[in-house]
Amino acid sequence: MFVIHANLDAEARWAGRSLPAVVATRVSYYAALTAALAPDGAAVEVWAPAAVDASRILLPVTMRVGTPPRADLVWAQDGAKAANDRRLATALAAEYGIGVPGARMITSVDEIDLAGPWVAKAPWTAAGRDRCHGAGAPDSEKRKRIQKLLRWQGALVLEPWLERALDVGVRAMVHSDRSAIVEPPHSVLTSPRGDFLGIDLTPPALNFEQQRQLLEFVRVVGSRIDYVGPITVDAFVTANGRLCVCEINARHSFGWVASALALRDGTTKLGMSLAPANARMLIARHPDPSYDDGITAWIA
Repeated sequence: MFVIHANLDAEARWAGRSLPAVVATRVSYYAALTAALAPDGAAVEVWAPAAVDASRILLPVTMRVGTPPRADLVWAQDGAKAANDRRLATALAAEYGIGVPGARMITSVDEIDLAGPWVAKAPWTAAGRDRCHGAGAPDSEKRKRIQKLLRWQGALVLEPWLERALDVGVRAMVHSDRSAIVEPPHSVLTSPRGDFLGIDLTPPALNFEQQRQLLEFVRVVGSRIDYVGPITVDAFVTANGRLCVCEINARHSFGWVASALALRDGTTKLGMSLAPANARMLIARHPDPSYDDGITAWIA
């Protein structure tokens, strides 16, 4: 039995809290997808934060709840907390001239002074959760939201919200000598508000200089973090062609899952939204057609 500890609640625990029950259930369904990272032919057991309806999981995997007594593969290493901190990614990207212009840390809602659209992001989070969008001075509801996030996390990364042309990611494996084997870039599928919707392994439309900058930055990241193992660096290209690095994921991200599925099934896309007609379902939609919890996954 190949045992996977799919602790997709790691960021929340680093921030000193638990995921809401509905979110814990959602990430536990997606935890089943990490079975693709197991060796071919292995019987796989995935441990996740919450119980799921096993009939919706269309993968050969046994789902468990909680923490396993041992695990062959972990979603985020014990020493990965500092490497996954969005404040580190923001600082490194700014140092190398490919950060989001004007991005900075805030510890109070009163520090939000941007006239245009903005987003405030928690240092430890995933899939577009734990953030607040606004424009200009935050209204009372946004102030409450930001103050709640600050109580959880102590600080937030404030960025001007920029129109995106495309979102991309680069996977790399960091070795003990801090060298990194860097994989080709892939596209990250997102909603207009930056929510994660999947991976497209088709090479994204980066020009030569954008790709050079991004791949070189990923190599630099490998040498600057105290972490050994898989990483993914996320970035986007703005409507006017500026490359902006926004996140370091020191873990097996879904880019790694999509790549493993591609090797087995010859697919190029892993989606978590409405499936195209030619898709193979991995997580079925809710069996009650009158209720849709939005949880699904497919490859094509």
